[in-house]
Amino acid sequence: MKRPILAIAMGALTLMGATQAQKANAEVDPNFYIYLCFGQSNMEGNAQWESIDNSVDPRFKMLATCNFSSPSRTLGKWYVAKCPIVSPVGKLGPTDYFGRTMVAALPADVKVGVVAVAMGGSPIEMFDKDKYQQKLNQNPNEWWAQIAKNHYGGNPYGRLIDMAKKAQESGVIKGILLHQGCSNNGDPNWPNMVKKIYNDMLTDLGLSADSVPLFVGETLRQENGGSCYGHNVQVDRMPSVVPTSHVISSEGLPGNGQDPWHFSALGYRILGKRYAFAALELMGKELLCDTAYNLTYGYKNFYLAKSVNMEVPESMSAMPGQYIGHNISATATFKDNHKEDVSGSLIFNSEDLVINNGVLSPKYEGSGAVEVIYMDFLRNELKKDTTMLDVKFFPFKQESLTLFKGNASFTEADSTFSMKATSQIGWAYDAGADMSDYKYLVIKLKEPVQKQSCTVRIFAQNDASSSSYFSKTIGKNDTMVYIDLNDMVRSGRKISPSHVCIVSFYSTAVVTLKMEDIYLTNEDITGIEAINNDPVENAATYDLLGRQVHQKILRPGIYLKGGKKILIK
Repeated sequence: MKRPILAIAMGALTLMGATQAQKANAEVDPNFYIYLCFGQSNMEGNAQWESIDNSVDPRFKMLATCNFSSPSRTLGKWYVAKCPIVSPVGKLGPTDYFGRTMVAALPADVKVGVVAVAMGGSPIEMFDKDKYQQKLNQNPNEWWAQIAKNHYGGNPYGRLIDMAKKAQESGVIKGILLHQGCSNNGDPNWPNMVKKIYNDMLTDLGLSADSVPLFVGETLRQENGGSCYGHNVQVDRMPSVVPTSHVISSEGLPGNGQDPWHFSALGYRILGKRYAFAALELMGKELLCDTAYNLTYGYKNFYLAKSVNMEVPESMSAMPGQYIGHNISATATFKDNHKEDVSGSLIFNSEDLVINNGVLSPKYEGSGAVEVIYMDFLRNELKKDTTMLDVKFFPFKQESLTLFKGNASFTEADSTFSMKATSQIGWAYDAGADMSDYKYLVIKLKEPVQKQSCTVRIFAQNDASSSSYFSKTIGKNDTMVYIDLNDMVRSGRKISPSHVCIVSFYSTAVVTLKMEDIYLTNEDITGIEAINNDPVENAATYDLLGRQVHQKILRPGIYLKGGKKILIK
C-alpha cells in the first residue's frame, strides 16, 4: 500500500515542479531587453551627473549588483536606472544614455535593463574567472581590489554571472557592453583575454554569440587629452578576434579636463548613445526616436539639433555594397549647444539608384542623383543637399582600392598595379556586392604578365586572410582571364556571386599588371575573338567556362589561349 501512496506523492511533486517551471518561464518577458556591462572606471561612470540627467523613463531599469546606501538599493533587485547605476562609488557613465536612447527608439512595450559590474582601475584579468583570484592576491591594496572586495564579494565575474542569471528570470539578454583598457594599455594579448571572458560568459549563461553581440568602446583619444589612446589599436582589433564584436568609436568625445583617462559628462552621453545606435542597428532598427515616444524629459535638448553643417561634394564615385557617406562630413549643433559629428547619421534617397540604409545595393553600374538629408534623433529634418553618384564595380581609382596584405600600389595614370611578393590588393564591398545577374567576370591586360605568380581571389566575406575564397591563376603570357561566376568553387565550397565582398589580385612574386579593363558581362565569351588554329606558345589554356586545362590532355574542341580562341581537332 505504501508504494502507490509514494508514487502519488512523487507524481504530485513532479507536477508541482513542472507547474513552478512553467510559471517561472511565463514570468520571463521577451520584451525586456537586458544588457550586461563590465569594465573599469569609464564603465563605472566618472562624471558628476547634472540636472538634465535626473529624469529617467521608468522603462529603463537597472539590477543592483551590490547594496547601495544612497540611494537605498538591495543586491538583486530591479530599480529605475537613475544615477548612479553601476555602484555606490560610480557616477554618470555610458550606461545612462545607452538605456535612455534604447527605450526612446524601441516600441512602448519594450523595457531595457542593464546589469553592470565595474571597478575604477581594474585590469581585465579581474573578469577572468581563472585569473581574478591570483590578481587580487597580488594587489590586495589597490583601489579596484578594495571595490571588488567591498561591493562584489571579491569576485566581480562571479557577481556579474550571478546577477545575469537573476536577470534571465525576468528578461532576455541581448548584448554585452565593455569599456576597459587603461589598466592593460596597449597589451597585444588584450583582445584574446576579452575573447576568453566573452566566451566564458556565453557558456556560463547558456547564450549564443549570434544573438548576444559584444560592444567594445574606445578609450579617450589623444587630441581630447587621453593618455591611453594607444590602446584603441587593440580595441579596433576586436572584430578580427571576436567576429560578433563591434567597436564603439570615441572620436570627438571630450575629456573631463582634469585627468587623462576619463570623459566628461557630455562625452559619456554621446558614448552611451553610440553604444545604443550600434545595438539598434544590429536589430535592424532605425536610429531614430520611436514615432509614438514623447520625450518630455530634461535631456530632450541633448537629442534636438538646431543646425547642421554638411559638406557634400557635387559628384562622387562609389561601389556597390559600400556606405556612400564616407566622403561626406556633417556636424550638428544641438539645443544644449554641444556639437557632434553626425556624418554616420545621414539619410540617402535616390530615384535612380538602389540604396538601403545608406548602402548602395544596385546590381548594375550607372549614375544618378542622390539626396542627402540630416535628420536628428527626434526626426527633425534640418537640411537637404544633392550629389551625383557614379557607381562602378571596379573603379580604377586609388581611393577605391584596398591594400589587404604586403606591398602593392596602383598608378591611376596608366592603370597599373605594382606588386611585391606576397601582396594583395583589390576592391572591397563592405556589405557585399550582388553580381548574380552576370555570367562572367573578365579581366583584360594591356600586355601579358611575365610570370605565372599572380591570381585573382574572390571572397564572400570581409576577410582577405580567410582560406575560403575562389582563386583563378593569371597564366604566363595571358592577356585575358575569364571567370564563370556560377562556377566559383574552392575545396568543395561554392562562392556565391550574390554576395561578393572582395575581388583582389594576389602575387607570390614581383609582378606588374597593366590593366586594360575589368568588367562583368552576360555576353558569350566565345564571341570575343575569332578562332585561331595556331596555339600561342607558353600560354595557359582555358575551356569556354574559364577553367584552366592541361595542354597535354586537351580533347577536341574550342579553347582560349593567350586571349585568343584555338581549335583542337
